[in-house]
Amino acid sequence: MILSLAATGCTATTVYVGPRFVTGVPGQPDAAAVEVAPDGRIVAVHQRVPDGAATVQLRGKLAVPGLHDAHLHLMGIGRRSEQIDLRGVKSPAELRQRIVDFDKAHPAATAIVGRGWDQSLFADRRYPTWRDIEGATAKPVWVRRVDGHAGLASSSLMKKAGITAAMADPAGGRILRGDDGAATGIFTDRAMELIGKHLPQPSTADRMRWVRLGADASSRGGLVAVHDMAVDLATLAAMEVEDAARPLPLRIYVYLDGDDEQAYQWLANNTGAARVRSPRIEVRGIKLFADGAMGSRGAALLADYSDRPGQRGQLLLPVERLKALTRKVHGLGAQLAIHAIGDRGNRVTLDAIAAAQGDDRSRRHRLEHAQLLHLDDLPRLQKLGVVASMQPTHATSDMRWAKARVGASRLPGAYAWQRVHKSGAILAFGSDAPVESERVLLGLHAATTRTDEKGQPIGGWLPDQKLDDSAALAAFSLGPARAIGREEELGALAPGRRFDVSVFDGDPRGQVGGWLKVRPVVTVIDGKVAWQAQRPD
Repeated sequence: MILSLAATGCTATTVYVGPRFVTGVPGQPDAAAVEVAPDGRIVAVHQRVPDGAATVQLRGKLAVPGLHDAHLHLMGIGRRSEQIDLRGVKSPAELRQRIVDFDKAHPAATAIVGRGWDQSLFADRRYPTWRDIEGATAKPVWVRRVDGHAGLASSSLMKKAGITAAMADPAGGRILRGDDGAATGIFTDRAMELIGKHLPQPSTADRMRWVRLGADASSRGGLVAVHDMAVDLATLAAMEVEDAARPLPLRIYVYLDGDDEQAYQWLANNTGAARVRSPRIEVRGIKLFADGAMGSRGAALLADYSDRPGQRGQLLLPVERLKALTRKVHGLGAQLAIHAIGDRGNRVTLDAIAAAQGDDRSRRHRLEHAQLLHLDDLPRLQKLGVVASMQPTHATSDMRWAKARVGASRLPGAYAWQRVHKSGAILAFGSDAPVESERVLLGLHAATTRTDEKGQPIGGWLPDQKLDDSAALAAFSLGPARAIGREEELGALAPGRRFDVSVFDGDPRGQVGGWLKVRPVVTVIDGKVAWQAQRPD
């Protein structure tokens, strides 16, 4: 049984014992005990338990500084359980069958909506079309690719949206077409908006439920904090209501959806302390998209895709518009998190940040994903004070096709965590859930092995970019704390910082694949248990 943490009104410190405590402070060994004040701040870190101290025993074998996911989508995680899951489908026929099965299991659903398919898993690697799912259901169907940057629409939904062969591609998006010029059902990036507005829109109750489900799943995965990306104002309001009713089990740092003009006005109206919405929720800034994804060849490259000569992806924002928005957000005293995947996408984003901030590096603007960097641009991250917000499991998912997309000569800049780490730039790890799993142990495994959950490939993909356990843990703790300007409060166990820890049932350090052999058992925020695994008394 876990003893309750420091009682309200108690003025004495409490010493937490049980697991080994990784301090996250360079050069400092593991600790045996952490002494915490009633307000949740650390008073002292001890190499042995002080004599006569009032102690609280935590379950578990290893406690690490509270782990953050520096890039995910809480509502997307929550709604995942109520939508069709197409992860792992191996053919268009299997995709169709899952739609049939989901429709039978959810007769009250008015539309079939979900995500997860990946054509790189199909034998012929072709995109599915509306014909592949025709007749699976009478309901409209909209299912997005695993990366969220392409979607497949049924013929009935395209008809409802008014899609015709004569319709031009919107700026920043593509309507894939057959030899006859008619839409195949695949829409990428900005073209997906043509379809999305014709789907049922979520209610406030839906949003509250999905935020709660997403937060609970993230907490169960071992996280104490998340950086929630591209949140619309309706979801922010629902999040605040849900948190007021029952505090959410995470610290949530929100980046508003930059496609909504109202988000900029919200930042202008809510300055300074007004952006802290509760003890657990803080709005940091704006999320923008510079380009698409490599899986759908929408990421903007400096040279052609190696497997598609003549195609270089696309910028989702014209360069001058990206620069103008960057200046605007910087001027509002807010932080930009910019999705940039291809080497051109990253370069124009760095150019925009450099122009907007001048000598003022205080915002710590962010590159989200940074999956392919030109090596000439890598030193600019540290020089500009830009955060590299990267996702280890993207590499182990994308390794099947990454070399085909960009060729061997560009691979040194691909998913280059070790190079970013050595450059001195801020490295903040996340998952991009629900694109990948929110389970942080999967991210730690990928970061330290460069292999998938089955240990493939042997020795790791591009193994020179592996991180050791300490660096990987720091990229999920101190790095994200630095990314939000909270390194004096979070990210390490040291006097003055808040007592946030993620606790596991074993110590996997130094074991190849060891992070997959342990499980989260407790998370603590501000000296209070936020989540604990259930077990019989």
